Amino acid sequence: MNKEARLTFWGIAFCNLKRRPFRTACLIMLVASLAFVLFAGSHISGSAANGVAGLSKRLGADILIVPKGYDQKLEGILLRGEPSTFYMDAAWIGKISSVEGVESVSPQLFVASLNSDCCSVPVQLIGYEQSTDFIVEPWIKTALPKTLANDEIVIGGMVSGQAGGKITFFDREYRIAAKMENTGTGFDASVFMNMDAAKIAASDYTVKGGEFPPPDGAISSIAVTVAEGFSANGVAGRINNVFDYGNSGIVPVAAKKIVGEVSGSLRALTGFFRVLSVILWVISLLVLCIVFSIMFNERKREFGILRSLGFTRKRLAALVLLEAGAVSLSGGVIGIFFSALLLLPFQTYIGETVNMPYMQPSLTQFAMTAAFTLLLSFVTGPLASLFPAIKIGKSDAYAVIREGGL
Repeated sequence: MNKEARLTFWGIAFCNLKRRPFRTACLIMLVASLAFVLFAGSHISGSAANGVAGLSKRLGADILIVPKGYDQKLEGILLRGEPSTFYMDAAWIGKISSVEGVESVSPQLFVASLNSDCCSVPVQLIGYEQSTDFIVEPWIKTALPKTLANDEIVIGGMVSGQAGGKITFFDREYRIAAKMENTGTGFDASVFMNMDAAKIAASDYTVKGGEFPPPDGAISSIAVTVAEGFSANGVAGRINNVFDYGNSGIVPVAAKKIVGEVSGSLRALTGFFRVLSVILWVISLLVLCIVFSIMFNERKREFGILRSLGFTRKRLAALVLLEAGAVSLSGGVIGIFFSALLLLPFQTYIGETVNMPYMQPSLTQFAMTAAFTLLLSFVTGPLASLFPAIKIGKSDAYAVIREGGL
């Protein structure tokens, strides 16, 4: 014996949406577009915020001294890991140490590997003085407590290779002692070695076709920490005064200035996404409101019949909200899925495009962003259908059937 299927409240809503597949699909795609932009904007700005936080945490120094004209190169190394080679006289270490307000100093040497057969990969090589360093050493010690030998390196998270493997620079083979986790800064695309190894690499760089040979005892920058009671800007100004800024050949760069400029760019980026999201949300809300009003007006006789069959006004309004909620929920899920599908494989490219430190959010942050986007997308449909739902709830069943209108 055939058994008739019972049409449930949820079944009625599903059948109503299924009856007009094209219109339902268009509504879902509208909400999906909203969810796509909301999730992408939140994800990108959140990743940039993580990168800025990582830069502030890893920078360590209050002031960085570099040759005059190379402050932009320094920012490229720190923010994006752009390979660069430049030198200054190591005699500046003692001179800077003698300035009032300077607590400690430590040199670094930057050498860019070449994009040729002599090097496994073109990256930034960073040599640091292990005995005095307070920028790289504390970070590296989490993965490598021992001192680096001349043939050992530590690679950033974005450099190809694993601990225990081999990598070649200027036809010289190095053993990978450790690989660091991603930080969202230029360190991720850099390779670290001790100062002696970096000096050898600088000489190799010249032999293999580098732009210019390093002078004896060359360094590239001096990291400075400021003593308690002194400000970084004040000490930087004192360095300029003591060594006759403009003629000394060096320039002090306050670390907060670099972080501050990046933070300013981040605020601009975040503001752009927020404005775009608000505009898109308002447009989506208005379009859905208009479409739902037209759609429900076309179904006036259907609603009248449901009322005559025993649907209460509240239940009928709930049916309208349920249909709108189903559309919004489907659109939200689809938008988030395709946004994540597009964003996750291209993290490196996106980081280069936004031109600032970029670190993908943790799984918890990712889930929270997705949940917030889904919630905002979900409420859009019911909110847009609220007025038609209230109007339907107040209508008289028999008048609707007789007049054919709400």
